[in-house]
Amino acid sequence: MLLAALDEYGMSASAVSAAELIQERVQWIAAHMRVTPATARRYLTDKAVRDLARTMAVTVADEAPGADVLASPRTAAVPVPVLGRCIAGLAEAIVLRLAERDDLDHVRTTTAQLAQALSALGQVIAGGQPSTGDTAAGIAGPVVLLPPALLNRVARYLEAPAALVRNEGAVPDGFDPAHAAQLAGTFEADAMAARYYSDGA
Repeated sequence: MLLAALDEYGMSASAVSAAELIQERVQWIAAHMRVTPATARRYLTDKAVRDLARTMAVTVADEAPGADVLASPRTAAVPVPVLGRCIAGLAEAIVLRLAERDDLDHVRTTTAQLAQALSALGQVIAGGQPSTGDTAAGIAGPVVLLPPALLNRVARYLEAPAALVRNEGAVPDGFDPAHAAQLAGTFEADAMAARYYSDGA
């Protein structure tokens, strides 16, 4: 139910993560109402689960969950080199996700989202003329105007693999684990840049 509710907002989670989240919510209800977990689970109705999904979506409201970001105003001026790094980062994130073996459905969903983000960036680039730095205060060189929501979505998509590498030791097939910290740092730096320019810097 939670996975379906999240999907309505254009979000996804692995079955394992969703189950853990539901279990945490059951334990929270049990502790605060002083009832058994079995009783607490009865309070976790379909409506409560949908409300949980909506709350999760609100926390990423700057990504306009469920909206067509390509139809959003393109007000964020992004330097071409920064955009190139974000595109490369999304591609590397796909390579990293393809190395996962535990939840293939989640791998398919996540890689599809990453590919859709790449497609969206490509469509924006193809549909607009790069502007010069003169049209974007404080930015030297050519820029591409992007929807801020798309940039924020890209940033989250880059933060997720950074956490996988840094916290779980995940690396792409054939990647030297000795360079894992550098890989995580690159994902994080690119995500920070995407968020920085999404604010109209």
